[in-house]
Amino acid sequence: MTLLPDPNDPRLQSLRLSVLFASLPFGMLLFALPLIGRDMGASALEIGGLFSVFSLILVVVRPVVGRGLDHYGRRPFLIAGLLGYALANAVYGIASGVGGLYLARLAQGLGSGLMWLAAYAIVADLAPAEVRGGRYGQVEEMANRGAIIGSLVGFTVLGFIGRGDIGRGLESGWHALFVGYTAASLVAAAIAWRGVPETLHRSRERVSLAPASTEDAPDGIQGVWRLPGQLRILMGIVLLTASASALLSPILMIYLRDHFSANMFTLALAYLPAALAASVLPSRLGRLSDRFGRRPPLVIALLVGGLTSLAIPRLHSLWPLALLWVVEAAAFSAATPAEEALVVDVSGGERRGTAFGYYTAAAGLGGVIGPLIGGLLYDRFAAVWAFRANALLMLLGAALIVLLVREPLRPAAAEPK
Repeated sequence: MTLLPDPNDPRLQSLRLSVLFASLPFGMLLFALPLIGRDMGASALEIGGLFSVFSLILVVVRPVVGRGLDHYGRRPFLIAGLLGYALANAVYGIASGVGGLYLARLAQGLGSGLMWLAAYAIVADLAPAEVRGGRYGQVEEMANRGAIIGSLVGFTVLGFIGRGDIGRGLESGWHALFVGYTAASLVAAAIAWRGVPETLHRSRERVSLAPASTEDAPDGIQGVWRLPGQLRILMGIVLLTASASALLSPILMIYLRDHFSANMFTLALAYLPAALAASVLPSRLGRLSDRFGRRPPLVIALLVGGLTSLAIPRLHSLWPLALLWVVEAAAFSAATPAEEALVVDVSGGERRGTAFGYYTAAAGLGGVIGPLIGGLLYDRFAAVWAFRANALLMLLGAALIVLLVREPLRPAAAEPK
């Protein structure tokens, strides 16, 4: 009988705490990066490039990092990624033009490519399949909480510097804010250094007890791992849906500022309920995929995301949109851990780092394509076409999951004695 692992495992606690500190700038970057880029004279296409260059680094780095995780271990890449985030925040802090923002995005992409792959592999090493969705949800939850905390601190600092005008505070407070975020990333690296040991040996033990199928097994001792067919299908769907999500990244805040409110604090306040939902739901809703399978949460989230995009151009107030954002956040709180757990399931238990490397590279490629398309649509055509394109790709992704994705059988969870 398989016993459920301790949810208070100190190794996972240290990992989650590191993710919390590293995630502090994420919320401010979501809101402020397009706006400060615009204030520095960037076009919508150039702002899209800020998002694409980040994802381009992920595409290049992650397959290599994934193989390195399976060869050299998880811990060195985790710590290097956290230090990469610290470097990115330092560059944001001294950037005085669009070129500086591009350099910071390059460093941030490197940090992300290292840290998140290592974190995914560590969770896969420590959590068996029957509870893996919930454990991934805990990590996602801490990232969302960090983004909320960092945003609250950031908006407070910007409002104080701007004497109540956050927009004016953005111009003068951006640099000071990222000095603090740099220090937080260094704290995250110190926590990981002290509290997260190497976990690769546990993965090897598990593989030796439950080897992968003959089709997916390595050839010989050194072996050449063949990419499982279901992982290839999932990568194609992820490429499609990641392109859809990234399509709106460079233009959403600009659209909201142009059509709803020029006050950045008002925009942040409207998004706050969804952010709070995302900070408490993933660890809970992530368990749904452990009970009911990985596919249903993915399909529901994509349907909700597509319908939300179709609704945005028809709305005339932020507050109905705030409600839609909450529903969307709840749907993706269940879907994101399910997708991450599905990667481990379909990879057959072999080469988890490599599997995540390919999977996240597909997502990164979508992140390269999507923002450029979104920026181009916003600059050359009506903004509504960007939202329609997003919805079409999301709905297509949901249909492909239903038609093409098959889940391997997993053992049922047993209650602890």
